[in-house]
Amino acid sequence: MSTNSRPRLNPDDDLTVAAAIDLNAALADLQQQRTRSPIIRPSKAADVATLIDQSYPQGGDSLEQLVTQISQATERYPRRNTHPGFFGWVAPSGLPSDPLAHAMVSLLNENVGGYWASPVGTTIEKTVIRWLADLVDFPTESQGVFLSGGSMANMCGIASACAKRFGADYRSRGLAAFSVESRPVIICSSAVHFSIRRAAVMLGIGTDNIVAIDTDDQFRMRLDALETALGEHDNIICVVASAGTTNTGAIDPLPQIADLCRAQDVWLHVDAAYGAGGLMSPELRPRYRGIERADSVVMDMHKWFYQSLAGSLLLYRDPGWARQLFTESSDYLRMNEDDSPEQFSFFSISPELSRRFRALPFYISMRHYGLDRLGRNALHNVRCAEYLAERVRAEQDLELIAAPQLSILCFRYRPSGLDHDSVDRLNTLIRDRVQLEGDYLISPTRVNERPALRVCIINHATRVEHVDGLLESVLRSGRDLIAQDKK
Repeated sequence: MSTNSRPRLNPDDDLTVAAAIDLNAALADLQQQRTRSPIIRPSKAADVATLIDQSYPQGGDSLEQLVTQISQATERYPRRNTHPGFFGWVAPSGLPSDPLAHAMVSLLNENVGGYWASPVGTTIEKTVIRWLADLVDFPTESQGVFLSGGSMANMCGIASACAKRFGADYRSRGLAAFSVESRPVIICSSAVHFSIRRAAVMLGIGTDNIVAIDTDDQFRMRLDALETALGEHDNIICVVASAGTTNTGAIDPLPQIADLCRAQDVWLHVDAAYGAGGLMSPELRPRYRGIERADSVVMDMHKWFYQSLAGSLLLYRDPGWARQLFTESSDYLRMNEDDSPEQFSFFSISPELSRRFRALPFYISMRHYGLDRLGRNALHNVRCAEYLAERVRAEQDLELIAAPQLSILCFRYRPSGLDHDSVDRLNTLIRDRVQLEGDYLISPTRVNERPALRVCIINHATRVEHVDGLLESVLRSGRDLIAQDKK
């Protein structure tokens, strides 16, 4: 090719042309779906597949066509965890400000890897982290990072604990250099979230090296069993405590656990992925006493902070161990070695280099609604759970088996005259029947090895009438099912 000829590289189609679609109308229609019943509709994969164009996308479809197709499919087979009657998994409800905030995240498309890549994004994320660290009462030198979810945050917290336990050699030698006779272990309660086991797998620790501590009658880690385990092992990576377990909402006795960990210089990691939202309420904050003594804390914005998916915060009391573990450099990414704010990077304390602007939706919601208002909503959720617990106690056919420590409770429909197996079957059928009615959803679980009805209240739109409606649906379903069996 002649040096004077121009390359013929410009495409015929211009992708820079703005998308021709009434975004407001599309968003308004989707917004209406959020609180529409039924919450869930049974589906078969083959039926769903007929609603989604799966042909190879050689050409192009209009955005209107695509939005309509997806909206109609989700309307036909919904999973509305935004519904005020959704009491199932610890699911995101999303705030009305979220669509705008997430649209801004996509339009800005900034890589919030550090100040050099995103000065505004980094400043906003550090600001939000400071707000949340203040809720935990962490020291000013603490730092944190937004990650994809609680699973990633738990894994990074445990990895940082490994860096402290094994020192600088951990970066280069990993766990292979340590003898089987002195196997490294993670100590946690038997009620811990399964992401801890998965973290053990991914970090090469292995699930056999997790020491599970029994729980007490309130589903909290037993202190006597923890003290015994600490005395039996001399190569402890960390103790993992929970500030709101997923199944029952239990808060482990954090002050006493912190005392035991501090006495042996053991890293304390607190999984508050679900429960941390309660810290926004001054009335609820005393329930978390002791969390300020943790070495690392996880909290999910897309759970009880009412945010849409997805963002989880990992807080480090001392970020030095994470920095020792994660800091890297390269010829194409050289940083100055000073500690100025302009040289700050999130990828030096976490595994991600390319990072979505995850803090922006929370920043907008915090500034728009205010901490006081969000905290009052969290308190309302707890009051609804406590109200439901009182109603359960007052019903002779119901049995409360996990009282709410936060906003989760578990109970059973247990009329007199039925054996255990019949009660187990009945509760499974009740859960399914309530779900099929469409106005409420409760998740399946087992408590004390028996099926139970689990209610999780973390939606900002949930009101007392939704709680009353759920209970009436459970009672009606139970009575109808018993009546059917007698025919």
